[in-house]
Amino acid sequence: MSLRAPDPIGPPSAVGSPAPWVALPAGPPQAWLARPYSQLLRGPNHRWWRPLVSLAIAAGATFAVLVLSWVVTAALLMGQSAGSDGSGAAPSDAEYDRWAISPTGVLVTNLVLAALIVVAQAAVWGGHGWRPRWLASVTGGVRWAWLVTSYLVSLLVLVIADALLLALDGDLTWQPESQAGLYAVIVITTTPLQAAGEEYLFRGWLTQAIGAWIPRAEVGAIVAALVSGTLFALAHGQQDPWLFADRFVFGLAASWLVWRTGGLEASIAMHGANNVIAFAYSVGSGHLEEMLDATTSTPESFVADLVLMVLTAVVLDRLARRRAVPRLFHPPMRAW
Repeated sequence: MSLRAPDPIGPPSAVGSPAPWVALPAGPPQAWLARPYSQLLRGPNHRWWRPLVSLAIAAGATFAVLVLSWVVTAALLMGQSAGSDGSGAAPSDAEYDRWAISPTGVLVTNLVLAALIVVAQAAVWGGHGWRPRWLASVTGGVRWAWLVTSYLVSLLVLVIADALLLALDGDLTWQPESQAGLYAVIVITTTPLQAAGEEYLFRGWLTQAIGAWIPRAEVGAIVAALVSGTLFALAHGQQDPWLFADRFVFGLAASWLVWRTGGLEASIAMHGANNVIAFAYSVGSGHLEEMLDATTSTPESFVADLVLMVLTAVVLDRLARRRAVPRLFHPPMRAW
């Protein structure tokens, strides 16, 4: 199907909505107007059932990815067990826990989460009829210069802020994990993909699918932020209220960036920079297992993370405004 919306039958009015004498083709009124990222899929081919089809595709594709990851993990663990004791028996929970924090385990986990990029793209293409590139931004693709800039700024802000917090806390130690170099390679090459996978699914597909159902852009964006933030936090497994709140607020900040910048680049950068720095500190300080298996947090940690998230999001938003990063999709229209 063509990505370009068909030409409207009449000219748009000066105030940004179709003139009352214009008979529009099928589709919601937003199909003929400039609209934000969350409503991008409300094009001329939008129907109420399309988000349901998209949900079915996303659920099925996610299940397939999880099954594949389980098969790969089981094969690797059984091969490891056979190599160590010759038994080839099913691995125990303790063996799985040790494997999950090994370089191989971190690599597999990151690649599985990176596969969510394809899951989200398939859901948008198959369910809504829009090509995958429209998940990235309102311009129909990744704005690479903006993505790189957002990453550099996020890393700079978070490194400085985290260094100050660690200096004040006095908990800065150097006790690197064994195979620290291998961890570093895996983190640098795959953690940005892992962060992108989560953003494509939660702030990308889910935001657009919910926004396609709700006529008012602001309401759709708020509902999408609340739903995606909740599901994003729950997807991280067992956690206490403070850790849940930490992840939920991160989801809200990422959704706000998507709304303000018209794409996923800034949220991917903030997410990726945060994870890379967390991994770097954990590997360098010998706290990798503690970070990966964390199920509790504290009010102090939540407040510190909240300040960092808000600071990073505000800096990226101000930079996007200065660079005039497009935040609205403009349907193709003929000259009148």
